[in-house]
Amino acid sequence: MTTMLSPQAPFEFSPDLKLDSVYFFMWPGWRAEMESNRWHWSKRWAQRLPVVLIQPEMAVGKSFRAVPEQRLANVELLSIEGQSQNTEDWLAIGMRQAGQIAAHMAARGHEHPLFWTYDPELVIPFALLPARARVLHATENYFDFGHFSDNWLDYYRYAIEASDLVLCCSSGVADGLARHTRRTDFLTLPNGCDFAKYHQPAASRGKWPARLVEWRQTGRRLAVFAGNINSRLDFELIETLVASYAELGFVFAGPAALLSPAQERAWRRLQQANNFRALGRIPAEDLPALYHCCDVGIIPYRTDLPMIVDNGFPLKALEMAAAGLPVVSSHMKSLNEVAGAVTVVPDAEAFCAAMRMHSRRTRSEEECKAAEQICRAYDYDFLFERMVRALAPRIGDGPCRLADLARLAERIGLDRYRGSVIRFTHSPFTKARIRALIRIIPPEIKQWVPEKTKRPWKVWLRW
Repeated sequence: MTTMLSPQAPFEFSPDLKLDSVYFFMWPGWRAEMESNRWHWSKRWAQRLPVVLIQPEMAVGKSFRAVPEQRLANVELLSIEGQSQNTEDWLAIGMRQAGQIAAHMAARGHEHPLFWTYDPELVIPFALLPARARVLHATENYFDFGHFSDNWLDYYRYAIEASDLVLCCSSGVADGLARHTRRTDFLTLPNGCDFAKYHQPAASRGKWPARLVEWRQTGRRLAVFAGNINSRLDFELIETLVASYAELGFVFAGPAALLSPAQERAWRRLQQANNFRALGRIPAEDLPALYHCCDVGIIPYRTDLPMIVDNGFPLKALEMAAAGLPVVSSHMKSLNEVAGAVTVVPDAEAFCAAMRMHSRRTRSEEECKAAEQICRAYDYDFLFERMVRALAPRIGDGPCRLADLARLAERIGLDRYRGSVIRFTHSPFTKARIRALIRIIPPEIKQWVPEKTKRPWKVWLRW
């Protein structure tokens, strides 16, 4: 059954929220990233407030650097020191990161920021710097990944528990977080789409249309996948589809990375097939035009990974549907909530069968209207309004505040970082980095912190 988001009255962003900026605590790699939900949420915040996208990418000892994000108005990229793979260094580096972010806040005059985090590795500055409110956007349930250390997952638990609002990209992610943390009050807002952008595409800019000219001139039906070509794809299924439907043209757009040797070999075999085209990365603004020249969208993901089956809700599902494509997807439980726009199949055999039944050319008017209604309900503008309605009462009227440092000490176990603190205090460039941080921690908040928590930082935070 399709679960529709309930319409609400128009929401007007209120200055009573008393925010003057939004800082996104992010993974590195933004510049090469495709248009993810981070893009959509930062874009909408930037229409209302200055947005700073934090990129932990600088070498040790380098000063922070801020430059405008040329693709998004009112957005800056803030490069700070990157985190070490050695967890014993996390506290020292985290405090230097906090100092760099604090210096940027002071330089821009940002005194009432909202913190919005994706990256648990930035938990130290996320907790130590004062903010009006903290939001964690859970795009994945990292507890199901199976390769993160217990220490790393403790940082993730703390960030979840310390946030005023936790957004989850699917009901599966929310369920996973509830099993592994002390909270259950999550706001589930699935990945959506820019409906107008995909429903009425602009002219293409890239060179990719030339690769499809012959197929389009002969009227060949085209199946399309656009996104990262990585280990989430079921290459055995894709090879079966390509071999079974010689009359179809299969179009895959996106960069290939993080493939196993067996997957690399499968990817090379696919590119040798006569009915397969790998377009590589295409401009993000061309995706709607690509979808509009195809007949069916496909999401052939693996079904042996809980992180996909239980938690997955890829952006491409509703983006392709908004472009008028019938969409066939491998089994992801959360996509059943938008069944009127996406056909979710249980296994490879059902996927192959569904390919015979779905095409833009044979779709009924009723099916088109049902899919359009769902895509409109999941437009990112509408999702943003729902988020702000949930966030507003959690900001309150009080001053900016640090996170719960006593809980931080409990979660990450400060004793393991004692050597890190010693190295940190002997670093020649530390004092200048941390001075800005010291100045902005309110005395009334310092006195709340237990003595056990203060001790490792006492010299440098002057408690």
